[in-house]
Amino acid sequence: MTIPMRLIALLLLLSLGSVQAAGMATHASMADFGRDALEDGALKTILTAHRPALLAGAIFPDGGYGSGALVAADRDMAERAHWGDFTIQFIQYLRETGCSGEVRAAILRRPPLGLIDLNLLTDRCGHLIAFAFGNAAHGFTDQTWDAQFEPEVRHRGETPNSVEWIGQLVPQLPAAILDPLKQIYGATPMNAIEYAMDMVNIAERRLVLNAPTLVFPPTSDLVEVYRRNRPEQGVNAQAIERGSLFTRVLVQAESVAAPLEVTRMRLQMPWAAANYYTAPGGVVQSGYAVAGMYRQLWDLLTGDPARPLPPAVIGSYPGHGALDVVLEPARESWTESRWLHVFFSSSMDPASLELPGTFCLFDDKGRRVKGVVEAGSWQRDYANAVKLRLQEPLRPGERYTAVVTTKARDYRGVALARPYSFSFVTASPP
Repeated sequence: MTIPMRLIALLLLLSLGSVQAAGMATHASMADFGRDALEDGALKTILTAHRPALLAGAIFPDGGYGSGALVAADRDMAERAHWGDFTIQFIQYLRETGCSGEVRAAILRRPPLGLIDLNLLTDRCGHLIAFAFGNAAHGFTDQTWDAQFEPEVRHRGETPNSVEWIGQLVPQLPAAILDPLKQIYGATPMNAIEYAMDMVNIAERRLVLNAPTLVFPPTSDLVEVYRRNRPEQGVNAQAIERGSLFTRVLVQAESVAAPLEVTRMRLQMPWAAANYYTAPGGVVQSGYAVAGMYRQLWDLLTGDPARPLPPAVIGSYPGHGALDVVLEPARESWTESRWLHVFFSSSMDPASLELPGTFCLFDDKGRRVKGVVEAGSWQRDYANAVKLRLQEPLRPGERYTAVVTTKARDYRGVALARPYSFSFVTASPP
């Protein structure tokens, strides 16, 4: 493709920038990493066989933001797909409409035990299961990424704002084109960190480029899931189809833009571009946590409701054993602050997380650190996260230990099977 054609595609993406549809390829990478991190078995076999639907589900929640530029209600449709109550209704729908029964019937009762005969699983159920798991991964990784990676990027002062760079990257453009283009760049979410890392991800990992064509499950099934979750929204087949169409369009636009944009991102955001995959909240850490969430959803889909799998802690910030940690006292916005976080495999009961003694931080002398515990990240209900907003600074070069007790319960009232603790050491003075 010639540079002018790529520039045209990039301008198309810029024109859609106001819908804030960013991070799509990165979400797909996290969902796919979670699939790959699973142990061999029926779930991994299904998600691998229906990987195009898994990736579609991981991207779809942002597709509705795209169509929301045309139909305002589609933005609400997209937002609802991000949260745990939507996932819960989705899994319950799969149980009630026979997909969990299909899975149980297809799991081999002879060696190799635990594997599945895909010939006994319909494409409809395979697509729906993979899409539901990918969709859940999107909402979960929005929490891990935004709580850990993005605050670190902002702290380092890196931004994808491209106004200063357009003239260097495309010097042949006349001022009559260059000046309006600078204004477009500076005024849209093309300056979003997630979009910037998508450009690097696509150029380096090529997941979206190499993946099979996205596969969406039957529209009628998705309409019913939305109806069960929030009937007052009135999401219909046309809205689903618009969201699916924009999902495909925006993925293609990002894929075309990436070869041109990746240079700009590496110049402006060297730390982020080099670390988005392995830094806290990045693809690897979030992907391993996604695998833990997949196991929880698998039990919700195929397990005995009378013997539910307890929720588990599947990630924390800082990670256990982390060194040179910097955590900051409370600011106005958690998206710009590095706070203590814990992530769970299930949507949690926020009231249980905020009970005294559920989530605590202690110094190396056993003194409890003052702070405010808040359930959730972007929203309190049906979230997978809890955060501690410090009310006092941490001492440099000291070991701290965080504890989550069995007071923590999920939305069903099921408690953690055992307490969880992790320790870290704060940064020494410069």
